[in-house]
Amino acid sequence: MDDHVLPRIAFLGTGLMGRPMAARLLAAGYPVTAWNRTLDKARGLEEHGATVAPDPAAALRDAEGVVLMLADAPAIRDTLLTGAAARLLDSRTVIQMGTIAPSESRELGAAVTGRGGSYLEAPVLGSIAEASAGRLVVMVAAPPPLFERWLPLLRQLGPEPRLVGPIGQAAALKLALNQLIATITTAYATGLGLVRRSGVDLALWADVVRASALYAPTFDKKLRRMIDRDFEPANFPARLLLKDLRLVTAEAARLGLCAPFLDGLVEILERTVDAGLGEADYSSLAAAVEPPDRPD
Repeated sequence: MDDHVLPRIAFLGTGLMGRPMAARLLAAGYPVTAWNRTLDKARGLEEHGATVAPDPAAALRDAEGVVLMLADAPAIRDTLLTGAAARLLDSRTVIQMGTIAPSESRELGAAVTGRGGSYLEAPVLGSIAEASAGRLVVMVAAPPPLFERWLPLLRQLGPEPRLVGPIGQAAALKLALNQLIATITTAYATGLGLVRRSGVDLALWADVVRASALYAPTFDKKLRRMIDRDFEPANFPARLLLKDLRLVTAEAARLGLCAPFLDGLVEILERTVDAGLGEADYSSLAAAVEPPDRPD
């Protein structure tokens, strides 16, 4: 990579998180060719200077780096490892930034390197606001020289990208964090339901939690949504948290962990999605925890 010429980036997946991340790279001067399965979601980047490709292969053709912000491993395989795109991986670095299982990431890395490319695992933690401001937590698994090579790009997305270890370890760390998202949010929604249905003043509940060692900043971010049942717009859709939690459950079982509560979390999120809230913010799980049709 020439130190003075920024590499062209193919950015595949410009949804809720991908779009502001791609915009950050464009603002930093990276030439970006964007693709999304629903092309209209990529076209908004044209005003930032992006080229919109009609298909993944067209996005990859002149790219040196390929950033993936796709929903899951099957979407990645369908997009990157089939057809013309798969034949264009030679000499390109694939930077996988979505949430997938460690085994899925290792399989993807082997497929990319087997086609002559290089692979860097870099899932991120944060919401749309952090993505827009370049304040994401970026966790990287890659050989150290490859990490150093792409560190300038990663720093546009998060101030302190962390090298975790070999491929699979950053994916595992991301699953552990997303498990916390589901667990903490469900626990808070349960507490809220208990105090609300017991007649306790909700402002008092919030004050007590806020003053305790139990407090997490996400509580204040989600409290009003839970009280008002207003789950739009979504920072992180419930259906994607459900997808991640299923990955967590499978990985925990593979590692021999005793975590039966995960099945309950999956059930709550399944109920949330079944209630038509799959595209709503994940705080909508409060509607499953505390359904409106309570028995008398």
